[in-house]
Amino acid sequence: MLIKLGILLTVGFFLATTTSYLVSRQSIRQAILSEELPLTSDNIYSEIQRDLFQPILISSVMANDTFVHDWLENGELDPALIEAYLAAIKIQYQTVSSFLVSDATRNYYHPGGILKQVREDSPEDAWFFRVREMSPDYEINVDPDMANRDELTIFINYRVVDEDGNFLAATGIGLTVTAVRELMAEYERRFHRQVSFFDLEGNLVMHSYGSDAEAESGGYPETEMFRQLRAAIESGKSGESKSVIDDRGSLVNFRYIPELDWILVVEQSSDHTRTILMTTFGWNFVIGLVTAGIVLTMIHLAILRYQRGIERRNNQLETQNRQIEEQSAALQKANARLDALHKEKDDFVGITAHDLKTPLNSIVGFTQLLADEPELRPDARESVACIEVASRQMLTRVESLLHLSELENQRTPTFDALDALMPLRAAIRMHQSPALAKGIEFKIDLPETSVGVMGQAQWLTEIFSNLLSNAVKYSPSGGVVTIRAGVEGQHGVVTVADQGCGIDEENQKHLFKKFGRLSSRPIRGESSTGLGLYIVKQMVTRMQGTVGCESAPGKGSVFRVALPRA
Repeated sequence: MLIKLGILLTVGFFLATTTSYLVSRQSIRQAILSEELPLTSDNIYSEIQRDLFQPILISSVMANDTFVHDWLENGELDPALIEAYLAAIKIQYQTVSSFLVSDATRNYYHPGGILKQVREDSPEDAWFFRVREMSPDYEINVDPDMANRDELTIFINYRVVDEDGNFLAATGIGLTVTAVRELMAEYERRFHRQVSFFDLEGNLVMHSYGSDAEAESGGYPETEMFRQLRAAIESGKSGESKSVIDDRGSLVNFRYIPELDWILVVEQSSDHTRTILMTTFGWNFVIGLVTAGIVLTMIHLAILRYQRGIERRNNQLETQNRQIEEQSAALQKANARLDALHKEKDDFVGITAHDLKTPLNSIVGFTQLLADEPELRPDARESVACIEVASRQMLTRVESLLHLSELENQRTPTFDALDALMPLRAAIRMHQSPALAKGIEFKIDLPETSVGVMGQAQWLTEIFSNLLSNAVKYSPSGGVVTIRAGVEGQHGVVTVADQGCGIDEENQKHLFKKFGRLSSRPIRGESSTGLGLYIVKQMVTRMQGTVGCESAPGKGSVFRVALPRA
């Protein structure tokens, strides 16, 4: 068991560690793609925008300077003046270069003098003629600076126009990309991310891992993402920042820089992340194995201790089992004795009740004969009436005991298909005359067709008779007892409703219990055995039916009997 448990724990730790590794790798990749790479791209883009804001403002000031306009319109008589002006701009704003190219003379002025004359047939001078014809006030151009050892420089080319909008010259300043390159190198050092700039043709312009001379020979692989981004830019959609896993498995973020017409690429190789995760994976697995060893050792010690406890407990249980067997034998003898006594009790109650029934019937018969004697004195007649009432009450109790004894001793009763209306009509006939004598009306609502149920006719007569007897007992003079019968779904239903004092919720809990006594009493003080509704409940339950009561104080009671249909 310990070997199997050890294998299970080892496999479990391995699967948990592997799952953790895969989830962490996916989570880290997603975080890098969705948050970190775009943030790096945004920071570099913000740095570029910050570096470009002031040069654009300076170039605008130069293009709108009155001195520049006057010097150009007066025929460029003294080149030293514009050279001094450009030198002052360079020194004051600490730019790499400042320049002015006249449209009239095509002279390229810079702080050191006239650098050259621009020509339309020179590719290096194409920028000037592009600025000359463009509509915007300025453009940003990246080119090597001939006046600064051909260092890669960002030029702000601003149009100089007269009051009529005629083009006079192009002026502006240049700044190096040193700050951007330093930021790129910092990201590579701290976060192992390579930052590169490519033109729209995929040529490497600047990167964080070498010199510009090396950059000129490089190019970005023609991946599908790069082609889609370039197509979006060429179609006029500048494009948002996009992060993907490229064809080489690296995490890459592309961003178009419209000011420079470049594509910023921030790339992080998955090797560094994989190394960290694999180290974590190894340590987690080792910790899992050590934990498994400790757990198995503790389980082994616990099992040994548990086995010793089981042996002691088994010895105790064997002793207790012997005692229980002895007690069980004694209990079986006692139960057999109790069963015999219970049978003797039932037989005694049945025989006694049966023996009492015959003389009680005789007493009732003789009292009726005495009551019919015309010469009987009034006081004797009253005594005879009391004897008759007491005898009938005793006879009712004896009959209830007989019914209860028969019901409890009959283990497997048999039921037949019968019409419930026949025993119901018999019970109505039995109690209709006593009801009329007490001023109580029976309102009978029975269907013309039969109500077939499964049961015993004798039991049904007893059930309906008991319910009608209670309704008469608890109904006031002038009251109405409503009797209804019908079919509801798979049951035959009989209801008996009276207009008596009603039964509260607390008394309803004891309504169908043996010898249950309620706080409400019959209207005329009739006696009650406390067994009637208990017998009704037992009989209905034996016939797979239900009996219930709906009542409230002062609103009468409705008893409902439902039996399975035949």
